[in-house]
Amino acid sequence: MNQNDMDPSSSEGGYSSPTWALFASIIGVYHVRLPVSDVLLSRDWYASVLGFEAVLDFEEEDRLVGVALKHPSGVRLGLHLEPHRAPALRGFVVLSLRVSTQADLEAWGAHFRRLGVEHSVIAAGHPGFALEVADPDGICVQLHTIGHPTTADA
Repeated sequence: MNQNDMDPSSSEGGYSSPTWALFASIIGVYHVRLPVSDVLLSRDWYASVLGFEAVLDFEEEDRLVGVALKHPSGVRLGLHLEPHRAPALRGFVVLSLRVSTQADLEAWGAHFRRLGVEHSVIAAGHPGFALEVADPDGICVQLHTIGHPTTADA
């Protein structure tokens, strides 16, 4: 019996073919939604620091409550006014963006330094290497390579 043929109610805990096909229908992440304490400040930060572009504003009763952003890579990000929730994510990596090489991470570090934006050092990740930067609410965004770190890459 292969995994695709297993009954989800079986003691083996596998999935039936129709269930596995349903899981396979998810083809990517549509967007990530983050709570922020100041929509305009966060919109400008994500645009100037990471290269996102605002594509849609969300307003309620004549006030801005959110913004949809899109990165040239295709990543979509929603920022929504939630000043009581944003602090709960301070220091936590919610968004990890993939870069190709450690040299790309070094270039991002130089970019952050030019902007005066605090960031971590490049560190071995699991797997690959990573660099972290905190948005205006202290929510961490990680830039990450794929692959296992080696002494030759360090």
